[in-house]
Amino acid sequence: MSWQWCYDFVSQGGCPLPAGTCHLRHDIVRCECGLIVDIGHNYKHHVNGKRHKQILQGTTQAQSKRGVQQERHLCPHCRRDYTVEDFDAHLAQHTVQEGLEATREIAKMDKHGVSVSATRGIDFGIVDESADRAYRVDVLITRTDGSDTPISLTKSRMLSAVKEGPDNTKFSVSRPANPAARYIRPDRPRVVSVTFQPSYAGRFDDTLELQFFDRAQKKKFIIHRSVSATVGDRADYEQLKPTAPYSKRRQRNISLDGPVKRSLRPAEWTPTEWKTRLGFFDIPAHIVRAVYTPEGYLRPDALKSALALMPSSFTCPTYGKRYQVMLWIEEQQMKQELDMYSMTGVEITPKHPRYKLEVAGLAEGRPSVNVGDFILVRRADAPGDTWYEGRVQFIEEKHVSVRFSDEFSTYRGTKFDVRFVLNRLPLRRMHNALMNKNDQERLLFPAASHVGQKHRVSRQTIDQLAPVNRQVGENPEQMETVAAILNMKQGSIPFIIFGPPGTGKTITLVETINQILLRDPNARIVACTPSNSAADHLTEKLAALTPLKIFRLNSLTRKFKDLPDHLRRFSLYNDNMVFAMPSLERALSFNVIISTCISAGALAGLGIKRGHFSYVIVDEAGQGKEPEVMIPIKELADKKTNVVLAGDLMQLGPIVHSRVAKDMGLRTSYLDRLMERPCYNLPNVEEDQTDSAMGITIMQLVQSFRSHPAILRFPNEQFYGGRLQPCADDALVRSLENSDAVVKRGFPVVFHAVTGRDQRESHSPSFFNIDEATIVKRYCAGLIAERKKGVVAGHIGVITPYHAQRMKIKNLLENDPKLKDIDVGSVEEFQGQERRIIIMSTVRSSTNHVVSDIRRALGFVANPQRFNVAVTRAQAMLIVVGNPDVLALDPLWRGFMTYVFTNGGWTGKQPTWDTKAPQDADVASQAMGEAEEELKRMRALILSSGYEAEEDGDIEGSLGDGLIVEQD
Repeated sequence: MSWQWCYDFVSQGGCPLPAGTCHLRHDIVRCECGLIVDIGHNYKHHVNGKRHKQILQGTTQAQSKRGVQQERHLCPHCRRDYTVEDFDAHLAQHTVQEGLEATREIAKMDKHGVSVSATRGIDFGIVDESADRAYRVDVLITRTDGSDTPISLTKSRMLSAVKEGPDNTKFSVSRPANPAARYIRPDRPRVVSVTFQPSYAGRFDDTLELQFFDRAQKKKFIIHRSVSATVGDRADYEQLKPTAPYSKRRQRNISLDGPVKRSLRPAEWTPTEWKTRLGFFDIPAHIVRAVYTPEGYLRPDALKSALALMPSSFTCPTYGKRYQVMLWIEEQQMKQELDMYSMTGVEITPKHPRYKLEVAGLAEGRPSVNVGDFILVRRADAPGDTWYEGRVQFIEEKHVSVRFSDEFSTYRGTKFDVRFVLNRLPLRRMHNALMNKNDQERLLFPAASHVGQKHRVSRQTIDQLAPVNRQVGENPEQMETVAAILNMKQGSIPFIIFGPPGTGKTITLVETINQILLRDPNARIVACTPSNSAADHLTEKLAALTPLKIFRLNSLTRKFKDLPDHLRRFSLYNDNMVFAMPSLERALSFNVIISTCISAGALAGLGIKRGHFSYVIVDEAGQGKEPEVMIPIKELADKKTNVVLAGDLMQLGPIVHSRVAKDMGLRTSYLDRLMERPCYNLPNVEEDQTDSAMGITIMQLVQSFRSHPAILRFPNEQFYGGRLQPCADDALVRSLENSDAVVKRGFPVVFHAVTGRDQRESHSPSFFNIDEATIVKRYCAGLIAERKKGVVAGHIGVITPYHAQRMKIKNLLENDPKLKDIDVGSVEEFQGQERRIIIMSTVRSSTNHVVSDIRRALGFVANPQRFNVAVTRAQAMLIVVGNPDVLALDPLWRGFMTYVFTNGGWTGKQPTWDTKAPQDADVASQAMGEAEEELKRMRALILSSGYEAEEDGDIEGSLGDGLIVEQD
């Protein structure tokens, strides 16, 4: 127990524990800043201290997406900042949480000489779902104080029967009738039996509440015992159980306090003739000091200080400086996260001319290490000694092969300290693009005055096009988009293709590129995406062009095996299976070069001048940070180059590590920022189409060719105003309407409700859920077993937001030859892709919080863009596995689950919320109210005294709701 747990009871008049058994001090008070301190000198010292003042005065300025700054307060408990209007409510949640934890701990204690067995709780273990039987555990109630004071058991019940109702109650309590045994005496123990009846897979947790009456003191008291059971496959649980107890990784501050011996360039790399050199753009020390403490923690006023470092205006002259500050703050956060993986006292194995270093967590990307990255080592316990810089040459599952300078050597038993070095090349290329002088207003801040073509292309102009792709020719929006881009004047503002899921924005880009080359065979195009997978996908769609016209540019550090085999003919690599850069002459010869936005910076480094490319095209533009997307635009576009952006701001945005940089605006993509400008105004449903920019500067695709109407319906209404038209091939999307996996025939959307348990292991912060993993495996096996449906492993994609869950699911599937080729990945990995069947595991199932912060309670799941991408990857079937009680805290998820429930696609535990209530009903406040009611009820029982009524005067309940009333 802690002071926080004891405080609320003390403040109400007394500690509930017997005298002398509580080790906590009771002369305590809750300070106005929210912390609990003891009365007297320590309290006076506290209120005059630095932390108290920091909490009270520690406000930050948060910049919203619209540029509005809001005052924020720092929570003294979780060290998160909240707006003024949310702060009090958030603090109240901590108070309720602490109170509940306190009362629950006290309720578990034996009291008044009464002892209840199973002090660590009643655990039925793992039971088989198919077993048609009930399981029973007896609980023994005894008197241990030797007293003959009359104490009787008045009630015994399972709390879930009261809270959730009988449909979701799997435990029941009973006791053999014994009229002769009225009181519990030293020589007369009592027995209560708890029964568990399995019905569906998952973890079940409940609380047995035993209520007693001490007749001598006329006082009620309660004793609780936790009850749990898991229904599932015992072999799966044994295979996936945590490898080690979870413990938070400690931040290791290994200072770089000695000289550094530089490493050698990997011999496997082909030399590159760079025409220009990148600057280093190191982080200025004053920026780090303004945002972080000397110990590496965020300052309470970090955001306010960071905003003060930025130019006061946001214009072309200040554009680069503004984003530079954000990038430096982001880089410092990334460095600190990487420092968490520093190692001390490790051995390095010689494998001349390289050295082998074991890195725990390497397979999970913790830390993220790529070929070409640097690693610094020095002999352990030798401050000030020389650091040797090594460069990663190869990566195995748990080891990296590192090459140092020739001066480095080691022998058996030598221990080293190890620091991982952030690969700054992507950041340096962003800085380089930001700080060049190519600040064209029509690209950075497009306005109506920059719009050349004021009207949509005519029907006649569209009809003159001879589409290469017949399907594009049958789509009016796609054809108008292609025609509009072809008829852009040189030096126009960026044209945006707003492509919701499955509407074919990439296909539209491919048709556009083909039409450009048909019109002008000498045209030069650079097409970029934020990720390698999206760039590969674009290359596949363009594969009909000859290798002489198209080139897939890959980073030297990309793993060769990650490039699909059929795309190798479009790439350049050497005999060592390592990618290489083309010569300037060869790069200039291609009509189309495809790369990531980061790798596009290499083209300028090779010597390609601005204006060589007549078009700069960026697909999935909403997924990249603005400085990232600026690399191909500012480095390669001159005043005549036209820019085309394709993406969907309702799908995944940029990944930003720093909360400060995120609040400053780094999370807002270039696509998102442009679409806020008036010259890209899209009409609302009720607006007149002619008053918008549709077809002039922006085009929204509305025909969706991917999903079954039932899969598309909810995201269409939620994110796109119902504009999307289901146009998918019925033979494909309706092929699984009668599968054994669906709950209701004709509705291929399933929500499998399961109350699993999210866990972590070792030093990994990522969550996994064995209960959900085993259900996912069962669905995969069942679908492939339906031979008449023709489902194979390649048709199934499993999406989960946590890396640890991905590894657990892959571990299960790899044991079955029929399942091992099923793709399991994150939402990011599936963006831009589709599968006949998508199975989603949401993972989070924690019930150890009230409703504190929904975003943290649900982790990555409570993100509208992430939700939208995940559920729109499916063509013919969507299966979601998750804990409905936790997901219901988020209105979007609650709306989706209600949609599935009302349409008959629900299986497993029944919803505990009103499925007929409005989607925006405040379930979080309702949960908060229920928590407060539970706290009040338990406090009344724990602190009760002076009851005048007899012990049977407060009898309630019935056998039907799991409550057993005892009157013996």
